[in-house]
Amino acid sequence: MNILEEIQNCPVEWKELGEVVEVLDSLRRPITKSQRIPGGIPYYGANGIQDYVKDWIFDGTFILMGEDGSVIKNDNSPILHWVIGKIWVNNHAHILGEVPGCALLKYVYYVLSQTDVSDIVRGTPPKLNQKNLKSIKIPIPPLEIQEKIVQILDKMTEYVTELTSELTSELTSRKKQYSYYRDKLLSFEDEIYQVEWKTLGEVAENLDNMRKPVAKGGRSLGIYPYYGASGIVDYVDSFIFDGDYLLISEDGANLVVRKTPIAFAISGKTWVNNHAHVLKFDNIINQKFVNYYLNYLDLSPYITGAAQPKLNQQNLNNIKIPYPSLEIQSRIVQVLDNFDKVCNDLNIGLPKEIELRQKQYEYFREKLLTFVAE
Repeated sequence: MNILEEIQNCPVEWKELGEVVEVLDSLRRPITKSQRIPGGIPYYGANGIQDYVKDWIFDGTFILMGEDGSVIKNDNSPILHWVIGKIWVNNHAHILGEVPGCALLKYVYYVLSQTDVSDIVRGTPPKLNQKNLKSIKIPIPPLEIQEKIVQILDKMTEYVTELTSELTSELTSRKKQYSYYRDKLLSFEDEIYQVEWKTLGEVAENLDNMRKPVAKGGRSLGIYPYYGASGIVDYVDSFIFDGDYLLISEDGANLVVRKTPIAFAISGKTWVNNHAHVLKFDNIINQKFVNYYLNYLDLSPYITGAAQPKLNQQNLNNIKIPYPSLEIQSRIVQVLDNFDKVCNDLNIGLPKEIELRQKQYEYFREKLLTFVAE
């Protein structure tokens, strides 16, 4: 008989949470920021660690459950933290301890992690008071079944955590490798090959005069991408560009913080507003080469304005670009394209893989914790 069959056939009691855990809220003690003495002990609030302090008021294994503020997730399950060791807890998180011989605390943690508490959270800001907390009903199978469920879910949690760590580490390594080779290829410090320096205005045709901003209310919904400073803003029913172009952010905070690429390629039928410069190149290799170089380059000397950063057309045209032969540009683009593909594939694949494993975990957790209600 497998564990699922055991669960389906085992006796289950439905009890209120207050019957199966010890609620230790009376021992909590909030400390204002100014009164905390810095140290190595985690100081917990409703949504996790708020600070680190010198002393502690709890030492053991506990479930922390948000009481007010951040108390509920998007799936309506409560904000929970599984904590072990010395901790300090303020009055914004309930603290639950194990009652020996009644229910395994880790089992209770897993049950609560998929329990819908939306009907007992009240007020603005949201609050899950102690009375409602204690009234939550959870299934209590025999201890040996609880142990088996915990063992399985612990292993699955460990697997998902390790996989996430490994994939994230792989992506970080590839990005570092990519940055290293990009910097080596685009710095032109070693003078391995002959390079001529030109202004961007000399190597590309500026088509800014063809741009046309349209207010949100004046746009008709369609299939053509409507581009702004950092990418697609909307989809409209008409286009003003048709072909391959390089867009460069003209204004906005992204010019300084660089959260998205400064330069990005567009193809086909598109519309561009007045927040992105539009450049046309003789061939796609020139365009890709300049694209890589601009996203590598420190553009701060060309940016004006502090409160509203702007890369105006005159400064854009004056940006100095290294211009080796088309053959050399092609080799550099090929190398960087390959690295970019690896990083993008990982970047796309990483969240997808983690999402799939998380869904797998949630599926089995639901199966393991599904008992027939009273």
